[in-house]
Amino acid sequence: MYTIRKDKPLNPVIHAVLASLRDIGKISGTEHFIVGATARDILMTHVFGVDAARATRDVDFAVAVKDWHQFEDIKNALVDSGDFEAAAGQAHRLYYRRNEFGLAYPLDLIPFGEIEGPGNVIAWPPDMKVVMNVAGYAEALQSAVQVDIGNGVGVRVVSVPALTALKILAWDERGLATNKDAEDFYFLTKNYHQAANEDRLYDEAYSLMEMANYDRELAGAALLGYDTRVILDASTRDAILAVLTDARKRDRLVIHMDRSIGTDSAHIQRFVAQFEYGLTLSQL
Repeated sequence: MYTIRKDKPLNPVIHAVLASLRDIGKISGTEHFIVGATARDILMTHVFGVDAARATRDVDFAVAVKDWHQFEDIKNALVDSGDFEAAAGQAHRLYYRRNEFGLAYPLDLIPFGEIEGPGNVIAWPPDMKVVMNVAGYAEALQSAVQVDIGNGVGVRVVSVPALTALKILAWDERGLATNKDAEDFYFLTKNYHQAANEDRLYDEAYSLMEMANYDRELAGAALLGYDTRVILDASTRDAILAVLTDARKRDRLVIHMDRSIGTDSAHIQRFVAQFEYGLTLSQL
């Protein structure tokens, strides 16, 4: 189990949100985990000590449900707890203590599992016009890690490799609307060596260090690709490779990654290439 660093404590309100979600998850008996930018911050900043450039107050809560009735039961339980209020016109969104914090702390519920249709797609009732691809969420659940966030509260959080996979797939789905997923992809690949992987790079993954000319950041990007490959089903891995090997998508991904740091595209390309290489390895 991971623990929060004493010098990088969680925002107390985020802690309260996560504690409420933990309690509802226990009551509903569903499999669930924290995903998205909050998961990024919990692991990379509060566990490993690497600060992200883009802070967030959004919480994404992924829940494995069998149908929409079960999803509504969970949503209603959150509202009935008194801690959350449903957002008008947005079936997936609630706000934490809206009277106290306004719209500052949104919670997005992401259903997956038996509720999925063909192609890992969910369609929101009643008109089923709003759709979302949840490919990779089943693998993310299986590889989720436990984090002690303090005060006796433990939560399941998406692992860094699984989060990386979800970020690439999310960017592919909504990359024309926002580049935040590309920014997170760069942040994770650039800093993965600092996520308790330094020793691995000088041991089991030493060949990646040699190939990267002993650049720990680039070797870490390749190691992240390999660790991502290990947890994914073949179909999800192939979907990510399809994004990375499509010349037009890859160029756009690099442009979006570059916007977050303002460096040269060749630098970004090296990280993408290293990650892709690791994703194709069958063993270290």
